[in-house]
Amino acid sequence: MKLSSKTLKRLFKGALYFEEKKGYLTAFRYNKAQLDYMADPSYDWGWRMRARFTGCVRIEFKTNARTISFDYLASEIHERANTIDLFVDGELVKVHKIGENKRGRVEFSLKEGDKLACIYMPCECELSIKNFTIDGNYKSVKEKGKKLLILGDSITQGAGVEMSSYAYANVLQRETGYNVLAQGIGGYRFEPVDLTTVECFEPDKILVFLGTNWYESLDYDYEGSTREYFKKLKELYPSTPIWEVTPLCRQGVDVDRFNWCIDVVKSACQDNGIPYIDGFSLVPNVDECFSDGVHPNALGAYLLGTRIAKIIK
Repeated sequence: MKLSSKTLKRLFKGALYFEEKKGYLTAFRYNKAQLDYMADPSYDWGWRMRARFTGCVRIEFKTNARTISFDYLASEIHERANTIDLFVDGELVKVHKIGENKRGRVEFSLKEGDKLACIYMPCECELSIKNFTIDGNYKSVKEKGKKLLILGDSITQGAGVEMSSYAYANVLQRETGYNVLAQGIGGYRFEPVDLTTVECFEPDKILVFLGTNWYESLDYDYEGSTREYFKKLKELYPSTPIWEVTPLCRQGVDVDRFNWCIDVVKSACQDNGIPYIDGFSLVPNVDECFSDGVHPNALGAYLLGTRIAKIIK
């Protein structure tokens, strides 16, 4: 049977807002008010585009079906983390790679019997789907875990991993069972002016993973923005536990400047009573854990997600 958009929306997890156009449905990690704010011409173009990427959004349901299929339309495709992954009963069973062709069709075959199916959306493009068809019964899965809001940059968005399901936010969700909303944008910095409470998502815990985009310009003060960011975040969520993950080790940067930035982040956290997690302790500083010297690959992201999960649980 082909599912209606109304039905399909109930199967999405990690999404706040949906758009429909020409039969295609798109699920977003930001609500309409946030996307409208980012649509302003004065907002950074790259951030506006990446805010519409579907990373760390998934479709999850119980079913006895043997086949799942749907058509997709991808836009603003980047070179990495663009796969549609299928997990069945917690195990990765199929990876569909999105190539240069922006249109395509996915057909997944499943094992017999009742199972939990989870389809992960790609991290570095905006993916819309239609004609979602399933040849069996299905049932939506209600998320019962604590609500975790993640605020981050490209690493939270999922850039760099070979498979979208191994973005660290997805790994963390599987490890904790939390209801995770991962709001990460490639290139993003500490921007206190953008902070707001999230409509329809009142978090039980908050994880901030920012600070690696440390470049300064004439209109950006890294230290001032960092301190104001945490001050405002505590004002918005005075009773919510908050953690900051300090930047991971990275290559090709001014080491003195980078270490200064990390010290600024730690100091701002201490001033606001926010515990920080040392990023250097989460992912080993070896090439085999990174895709480009900055972004963790699937191995690095797996270590990142599992180790953060142990701490915040």
